[in-house]
Amino acid sequence: MLISKYTIKKSTKIIYTWFLSIVLFLTLSLTATQSCFAQDDEFANEPVSGTFESGLLGETQTTVTPYAGEFGLHVQHRFGLIENGIEDVFGIYSTSNIRMGIDYGITEKFMLGYGYTKEYKLQEFHGKYRVLSQTESNSIPVSVALYGNLSINSQDDEVFGNDYSFSDRVGYFSQVIVAKKFNETFSLQFAPSFTHFNKTDSLVEHDKFALSLSGRAKVSSSMSLFFEYDQPLNIDDMREFANSDQTDPEANLSFGMEIGTSTHVFQVFMSNYEGITPQRNILYNKNKIGDGDFLLGFNILVRF
Repeated sequence: MLISKYTIKKSTKIIYTWFLSIVLFLTLSLTATQSCFAQDDEFANEPVSGTFESGLLGETQTTVTPYAGEFGLHVQHRFGLIENGIEDVFGIYSTSNIRMGIDYGITEKFMLGYGYTKEYKLQEFHGKYRVLSQTESNSIPVSVALYGNLSINSQDDEVFGNDYSFSDRVGYFSQVIVAKKFNETFSLQFAPSFTHFNKTDSLVEHDKFALSLSGRAKVSSSMSLFFEYDQPLNIDDMREFANSDQTDPEANLSFGMEIGTSTHVFQVFMSNYEGITPQRNILYNKNKIGDGDFLLGFNILVRF
């Protein structure tokens, strides 16, 4: 079932919810206490630097893009669930998932990238465009970026059953990312998103809206602590099947540590997500925060 089959009333309600969420975040940013940045008239309208260390924070994208002409090589690794304890060294010896990808800065604001994920043999093509950059004077109070991801499941044809077509392999993810650096220590980010799969498992919805909140606090010049919370919106008016609430995805909580240099960024964290591509995480996550269904993950970025 494609999104075009939803009624105008349902679409309007969803867009209205999205709009209110973004307006709320922008209002909080505009009315926040006076910026802690040192102000030089000469540099007052210069873009703020160091909102985040890189374009990836744990499981989520940030407003950061590579410099024009810069490459970024990403290695993302997820171990198994920690629930078995010492039996498999808290998931380290369990089945793992890995993604390798490369991003390239086309301009100072626009990047394109490609990645390959072990799970489901997913090939990804993604892009990010930075619409606004927060300024030192706070004349532009937030940074805003648009992110899009197209994934292709490259498993054998037999996986998709009868009446197979290439479009069954494709999934989409789009996101509006709004970030603010409050001072030299703390940055916060809010990101509503939309996920669509052309073909899903039984009773799994094809479309899903979600909200993400993440933040980073620097504890030294090179080390930071960060968190992320992702909440799928299980909207009754969007349900495609009578019992689809039985397959509703679970929220995600990630928290960890980041170490950054001029050429490398290393992140190690705990997360509920087993997948790495955002559309699969949003639509299919079954690990529950309350049940302690966490796993260990790490990301490595090399700039060149």
